[in-house]
Amino acid sequence: MDFLSIKPTLWTKNFTFIISGTIVSAIGGVGLNLALSVTVYNNTQSTWLMGLYSAITIIPGMILPVLMSPFIDRYPRKKIIVRQDLFMGIVFIFFAWWTHIRAFDFYFYLLMGLVISINGVIYGLAYDSLFPNLIPEGMFQKGYAIGNLIFPLTNVVVLPVATLVFKHFGVPSLFLVEGFLLLIAVLFEMQIEITETTKKVDGNPVKNHFTDIKQGFDYIRQEKCIGYVYVFFVVMMFAHGVNVLIYPFFVQSSSLQVMNYAFLLSFESAGYMLGGLMHYFIKIPTHLRYGISVIVYGTFAVFGGTFFFMPFILMLITKFVLGFIGMNSANIRVTSINHYIDDGMRGRLNAIFQTLVSMATLLGKLIAGYLGEKLSYEMIGLIYGSLIGIGILLFIIGKKSVVMPLYNQEL
Repeated sequence: MDFLSIKPTLWTKNFTFIISGTIVSAIGGVGLNLALSVTVYNNTQSTWLMGLYSAITIIPGMILPVLMSPFIDRYPRKKIIVRQDLFMGIVFIFFAWWTHIRAFDFYFYLLMGLVISINGVIYGLAYDSLFPNLIPEGMFQKGYAIGNLIFPLTNVVVLPVATLVFKHFGVPSLFLVEGFLLLIAVLFEMQIEITETTKKVDGNPVKNHFTDIKQGFDYIRQEKCIGYVYVFFVVMMFAHGVNVLIYPFFVQSSSLQVMNYAFLLSFESAGYMLGGLMHYFIKIPTHLRYGISVIVYGTFAVFGGTFFFMPFILMLITKFVLGFIGMNSANIRVTSINHYIDDGMRGRLNAIFQTLVSMATLLGKLIAGYLGEKLSYEMIGLIYGSLIGIGILLFIIGKKSVVMPLYNQEL
């Protein structure tokens, strides 16, 4: 036996640098989404305007992914990531200065949200397409377990601190921190060494662009397993829009405060973190991946539908459980789909998926925000939870013959 043989490792130079850069940028950004939505609600006292803000900032995620995805598949994705982080680092520092010297303006916050959203779309498409190529062969589940662990971990560790910073120093301080941390993240990302195979095309660039987009939709129509999963997650993310009501629910409660809301998010992230750790150390048996996913989706339907009926302690437990099982189902779905599709199609399919779920989330938040001023939060939760249950029956259990082989792949 050769004791000097080197075992394959996940932690190659490239994987270490991409994870390091992601951690640094995540630390600064973890409190921003909370701070922006809370600031909008605190200054408007309207669930409708809060829902409108959340919905409008999702619009770039509806329009841009499909339009941008051919460019992502044609150009080096490492360069896109580096340039976007550099640009946003400078932009966040400007936002910090502007929000420090100016009073609250709903339309400027809306503009900031749109800028952040547009960058997130472009960066996310490039990152999601590059990341699988930085994972060593045979390490897909472990690689995604670590990647999916970053944001839950930073939420657990950083979110309570970020909430205190926001409470005492305001949103400009969070913008400033994120700006400088993104500039540091660029230094890590620049160290990645990878030769990317990009798609070169001749002829009319506009015609080629839309031909590439059409190829993505054609692929989904041919691969029905991908299509059914995508449609189910349209339903799932529409129902997820009910979460826009959680903060107003806490504010209107006589016994709950902003710190309770922050703890709720931290418990959910702790569940995600534990779920990610489990995937790193334990490989789910291939033949159980589909069955586990069905159970997870059903749990989301039941717990999500009854959430607003729960006392705070049970809310914490529920969010922790949903975070834990949600991370497991997300890992199963993402690894299954990314392992199944070709690298040359990854950008376009990720874009189509992002567009569909963004549209669903926008509608879900808009309708939830509107219903929040008409119905009780408890009733809205029941309606949205029921939608998830219907989606499971139609697209996951009802299409088991094609979805199960996708989920139960040997990775």
